Amino acid sequence: MPAQSIARADSYRIPKQRVSVEIALCGGEPEVVSVFLHLRAASHAGPERPNELLMNDDPFLTVVAADGGVRFINKAAIAWMSVALDQTTNGSSDGRVTMDRCEPIDLTLDDGRIFMGEVSILLPPAKRRLQDFLNGSAQFIEVRSSRAVHFVNRDRIVMVKTAE
Repeated sequence: MPAQSIARADSYRIPKQRVSVEIALCGGEPEVVSVFLHLRAASHAGPERPNELLMNDDPFLTVVAADGGVRFINKAAIAWMSVALDQTTNGSSDGRVTMDRCEPIDLTLDDGRIFMGEVSILLPPAKRRLQDFLNGSAQFIEVRSSRAVHFVNRDRIVMVKTAE
């Protein structure tokens, strides 16, 4: 391929940030993979956030495995995805610092795994109960722990307990 064609092809590349995440498919073992975040988000100022990869309308998530292979994962098959706090903005998936209600919880999945942390309830004042949050429409629930932000597939949750 001529050098001029390669230069033109490179001009179509979209700059992205590579982020390591731990991901588990339903019934599978967790593995560390890389995902790619846009440097400029489509819906807000600043870079794309990890939760936006799971919340967009695309049914598949592109990842790069440890062996360098590219995989396309059906998001419905993702049990959970965790991002280390040092890979996120200000320790949260979206960089927002809010005064909204945070609820400490223990969340149990159908495979017995337990995620302990806090959920931030960003709902209108009349609907800020944990039950309202859990019955929301988002496919993935964000749980913040002291070391990571976990995105848990709502369909894999068996039980949620309030933590004291």
